[in-house]
Amino acid sequence: MSSHPALAADQLVTASDLVRHFGAWQERAARAPLYVLHRGRPRFVLTSIETMDALCAAQPSLPAPTPIDAIAVLDAIGDSVLVADSSGAILGSSRAARAYFGVLARPGAPVDAIVPPGVRATLATAIRQVIDRGIGERLEIASAARAGRMLLLAIEPAGAGVAIIAQDATRDRDSRAAHATSAALAVAGIATVTLDPDGMLGEPISGAFGAMLDLASTVPLQQRFAAFFAADERPAFEAALADALGGKATAPLDSALLRAAHPALRVRIALAPIRRDGAIVGAVAVIIAACQISDLV
Repeated sequence: MSSHPALAADQLVTASDLVRHFGAWQERAARAPLYVLHRGRPRFVLTSIETMDALCAAQPSLPAPTPIDAIAVLDAIGDSVLVADSSGAILGSSRAARAYFGVLARPGAPVDAIVPPGVRATLATAIRQVIDRGIGERLEIASAARAGRMLLLAIEPAGAGVAIIAQDATRDRDSRAAHATSAALAVAGIATVTLDPDGMLGEPISGAFGAMLDLASTVPLQQRFAAFFAADERPAFEAALADALGGKATAPLDSALLRAAHPALRVRIALAPIRRDGAIVGAVAVIIAACQISDLV
């Protein structure tokens, strides 16, 4: 047995000698730490519980880790996210999820309540499979928060439970259909825009409208639709818009819209109110280029 230069010989023992004479060595360990050798070098220490407690007490205590605010993290996510435990109870949700699902997203509520009763068993089964297998699932299913809407759910393992990322599948399909419709209208020389009660252009601006007026890509935000009319034709448009916002029937308006790279475009504009929950919240304008009117009537 080779000695260790920093330790006394009676504090060094091989593992085999320790096992054969454990009673004697443990008496020495009660008085001073005993170093157990492995291949001639100290590897383990045998000491009394009193010595160990004293050593641990002498160490400065580490600060407790700062807990992470899971709700703040979820709120920073733009997606609708629900986190549920292994029993299916909601632990937390993102701001977008709370806005979409309302009280259905409250902590403690059953996560399968985000879908109608008739399909809750389907969602519950998918969640259980994700927990058991540790593999994510994708599910398209009806929404309990929005009648007639469908949800695309990405269900992923999260700790002992799951995280559910929800998208309104119907809204996505409506958006794709709207883009296709806009492209078809552009070919026909027709464009539509939505206006708020102040006559400001709504978002998004249709590609057909941009192409009609030679706009580079998008109309600047907070742009008044009246700004595209010649000054002497704005009063007629603003009067027609006021009638539409007041719920009155309006006759088509023949006017001209200013363009960036070409002379003003003669158009016919039809205005209609946009109603939501019985209230008028804006107007939609259908714009037909004058060169196309004869083809449509």
